[in-house]
Amino acid sequence: MRYINALPRFLLKLPSTVRFIIVMVTLLFFLFLYVMIAPPARNPSILVIPMALAAWMFKRRGVFFCLLSIVIPLWLYYSIVYNSLLLRPMVDLSFVFGSFALLAIGFLISSQRDSLDLADAARQQLATVYQQQQQLNQLKDQFILNVNHELRTPLTAVYGYLELLLQHHEHIDAETHEIFLRNAMYSCEELQLLVNNVLDAMQISTETTALTLEELVVADVVHDVLRHIDPRWLQEHHLVLNISPDIVVLAHAQYLRQILRNLLSNSFKYAPVGTPVEITAERYGDTALVARPSSEVCISVKDYGPGIPPAEIPRLFVQFGRLKRDLSGKIRGTGLGLYVSKQLVEAMNGRIWAESSGIEGEGSRFCFTLPCAPRSKIQADEAASPLSDQPSLI
Repeated sequence: MRYINALPRFLLKLPSTVRFIIVMVTLLFFLFLYVMIAPPARNPSILVIPMALAAWMFKRRGVFFCLLSIVIPLWLYYSIVYNSLLLRPMVDLSFVFGSFALLAIGFLISSQRDSLDLADAARQQLATVYQQQQQLNQLKDQFILNVNHELRTPLTAVYGYLELLLQHHEHIDAETHEIFLRNAMYSCEELQLLVNNVLDAMQISTETTALTLEELVVADVVHDVLRHIDPRWLQEHHLVLNISPDIVVLAHAQYLRQILRNLLSNSFKYAPVGTPVEITAERYGDTALVARPSSEVCISVKDYGPGIPPAEIPRLFVQFGRLKRDLSGKIRGTGLGLYVSKQLVEAMNGRIWAESSGIEGEGSRFCFTLPCAPRSKIQADEAASPLSDQPSLI
């Protein structure tokens, strides 16, 4: 029984040319057989076989083709036999009823073929959905593991510093006390950034409110982000700023700060100690004017770490997307930072991408663009410009 059911499916897997040849050979064979049998023993039901085969292989097109291929040759055959194109009444009736019978059988079999195709499509869709569900479950499990690790790291640091202050506060001087509190605060900020990324990833796809953009001096925003970044990162790396104080963008201040924090966090994580991290902002073309609001500013963060294999770059900006080497590596993450950054950049009418050769030591460069403010120049904040108080900045 299994082989009987497998044969019809096997026929459908054959190339269309091979199926057409099979139908034609079967049709010619049974027409020849029908004509050669003596009239008393002639049985037109044998013509159902090529009709069923044509209907199964080519559905309704096969039905009409096979019907014409049967009726026309037989009509010509009887016309020659009776020496007239007008056949006898009984022959005419047999042709009419026989044609309708063959047509009905053909439509019945073609409908069975349609049902089979629908069932196969439903099974294929179900298999695809199941596979996607399995992938989502794997991503969810990996996400839970990553978030668990990411949450524990800053929480452990906060708990450790608070425990030291609670148990040894009498033996800790004021300077060490302040250092412990600042480190605890930095860990809280890291935890807050993680929570914000998770919440933004959950809400960003349903965000429908219009975004209010304002004119922001890029240098001021960068300095503000650096003042709140983990000072240990600044001590371990040389920070290079290539930002003109007159570069102004149209952006959302909170979004822009979050994008910079995400990109800097990734660069500091992957860049070896002692290597530089460069922040650059440059204008594309001339200064934007009211009549030319399409000018853009490109802001980039470059490190000199292990780099990213070019084939894996598209995976960086998808939800929960992480590199293969990071899934089992020491550097953990949720796979949401770049995804959220992409959504935020696009919400501000910009675009984001990554550049890397994948060669160790050449690192990676993450770039994003924002609309340039439609004015020639805005003075940067004087208080935020000097960075002489940051020993790790050059």
